[in-house]
Amino acid sequence: MKKTNKILLSLTPAAALVLPLAAISCGGGRFDQNYDGKLKVATGFSENNNQGIAMKSVIEAYNNWLKSGTAEEQKQRKEEGYLPTEVEFLPNGYSTGPLTTQLAAKEKNKFWNIFINYPTAASILATKEMNLAFPADEYEQLGIFKTFKDVNDGIGGNTEKKEKWVIPFSRSSEMSSIDMVVLGKLLKEIKAIDGVNVDSNSEKLKTINKYIALYEKEKSDDSKYVDEEWDKAKVTGTDLDNVKKAIKEMNITLSDDMFYEYDNLIKFSIAAKRLYAKDNGKYILAFDSLPSAINVMNYAVTKGNKSKQYINPSKEHLRTGGFDYESFVKEGTEQNKLFKNLLKNVFEDIRTGAVWIGGAGSYGSNLLTRHNLAISIGSTAGFYHTFIKNDLTIYYINDEKLEVERPSQLSKQTDKNIAFNIKSGSYTNKIFKAKVEEGTKIGKYDKQFASKEAEDKFNSLFKDGYDLLEAELKEKESKLTSKGNEIILSPEQLKKVFNVGNKVFANSSTNYVLIEKSLVQSKKIDSNKLLNRDEADWISAPLRKTHEDKKSVFVQGPSLVLIHANEKEDKATKLLVKWLFRHKHTELEIKNKKYNNLNSVDAFNQAGSYISPTDSYFDPNNAEVIKTLTPAEQLTFNNFKLVAENPGEYQVAEDVASSLSDKLRDAIRIGGSTMTTQVSTNKNPTFEQFLEEIQKAFK
Repeated sequence: MKKTNKILLSLTPAAALVLPLAAISCGGGRFDQNYDGKLKVATGFSENNNQGIAMKSVIEAYNNWLKSGTAEEQKQRKEEGYLPTEVEFLPNGYSTGPLTTQLAAKEKNKFWNIFINYPTAASILATKEMNLAFPADEYEQLGIFKTFKDVNDGIGGNTEKKEKWVIPFSRSSEMSSIDMVVLGKLLKEIKAIDGVNVDSNSEKLKTINKYIALYEKEKSDDSKYVDEEWDKAKVTGTDLDNVKKAIKEMNITLSDDMFYEYDNLIKFSIAAKRLYAKDNGKYILAFDSLPSAINVMNYAVTKGNKSKQYINPSKEHLRTGGFDYESFVKEGTEQNKLFKNLLKNVFEDIRTGAVWIGGAGSYGSNLLTRHNLAISIGSTAGFYHTFIKNDLTIYYINDEKLEVERPSQLSKQTDKNIAFNIKSGSYTNKIFKAKVEEGTKIGKYDKQFASKEAEDKFNSLFKDGYDLLEAELKEKESKLTSKGNEIILSPEQLKKVFNVGNKVFANSSTNYVLIEKSLVQSKKIDSNKLLNRDEADWISAPLRKTHEDKKSVFVQGPSLVLIHANEKEDKATKLLVKWLFRHKHTELEIKNKKYNNLNSVDAFNQAGSYISPTDSYFDPNNAEVIKTLTPAEQLTFNNFKLVAENPGEYQVAEDVASSLSDKLRDAIRIGGSTMTTQVSTNKNPTFEQFLEEIQKAFK
């Protein structure tokens, strides 16, 4: 089998596509994990954000339930096969890299039972036959809402068997977050250009008129600031006359409908950018996830017919579970023609400098909240990042545009169990030693050193005057990455940063550094220079490419990806899943808020700003809870209901769940962001170069 492995390593992803799944698994298939009497749940949620806190609270409630009741009840749970559970927080969000590493190493001691991630992870597990199938009859009893119930059917390696490898856990979609001040200014100006079409139906101008009215309202401080900053970028003189003429020739029609169709929205953004072309840092439209937008158009144009999509099912391509990743890059194929059609208008948007492409930890909300962007298309789960409540304090090292996380102050303790107090803002928590006295209670917001070695290393690096910063340090490159931003450090600065790594704290893989206080600067930004909640709006992201397409609602969000371990842990994993969906809490506290008479899944999603994928969540009797949702959650809830209630007009759009889907998503993102960078540095890339960048990143 060594010879086969060498051949596989020498093949590019595309070249190896036609190999059968058995060839990939040969010599490296299903294995048992060592039984250790506990379950391990791995997640890419940030440990200290709403989702991470909610996850810790849910698992803590489960472990407390195991120990609750009479001695007889506790004994019965043990005999039924329930096991205590712990959570491990992984870095890099929904990256499947840690999963691939665990599989390649055949990790038997530190591997997980559940991986909270996208269905793509299940396809990766299938290459090693490490999926744990949940019983189909019990899956039906979990009460999963019909919009999400069929998630398993399209997973690579499972399209024939349709086993229940993943359980929907949290769902979100895409929304357009609007800076009404900036967009109102742009709309007013384009509307005033002689020859620009305006919809004759006043009902289709309500949103546009609302934005213009807010911009004009008493010329607020924000409007004055936007005028001052954006007018620096405006073309003037004969250039302005020429731009207005060009916009007229674009045959734009201003209508609320344009916000829901990608082609018309892109056309508008190109027109607006032509008016404000003198500043490469001012954008009209942003995509947090360009691949998601492409996939919505993919479903919309093909009306959900997967055989006509640019990545289509194929029994000849078993390596990725039966999906063809070859044809879309072959000139002249139907898949290639469709792929180009989906990208061509996006590229025009990039080429004119109208659009910003995010991903890999970078989000359009950073531009939106500073009045440097009109429309940001991103996940509804990011609602609270799309506006600033009042003013804002930012932290940075060299350039305030490259923010870092807020540093935490450390104070060494002499307590037997506590090594440090850690203060972040107004909150003070504890870092416990690796070994503590029996009975020591460690709070959900506290940390504990993962081992005596990690504790000793941390103590050897720590100095007075140093803070703890959530960041990754690559010393050879003099590069610090925090909050999705890369900062290049000078040799002198590098001497004042110590790499702690991502294995210092128990159940956490977050990267940390110790950094001298003087390196991190702070700056307070006044509210009139920021997008506050009353100046922001949230509407559905576009659901189709043109008006001829079928409306397609993008479904995203993590599932419980089940992993085989051993007989006892597999049984306990299934019991945990049933408990999460079916056990109703009399009272569950998450971040000082109590959730009563709810199952863990619904409570988690309410606390974590997700839509819960359950029948109980969509039940009409849950109307009072729905009224309390954020505007973003209400948009998502309504769109998901439309898919269930009106399937003739609405459909689900989602990523292909196969072992190469992440690689293709990254390739599209890299291609888009590379082109955006070239345009921002006054280069003039071509559509062919855009395609080449995507293909190069995908190889």
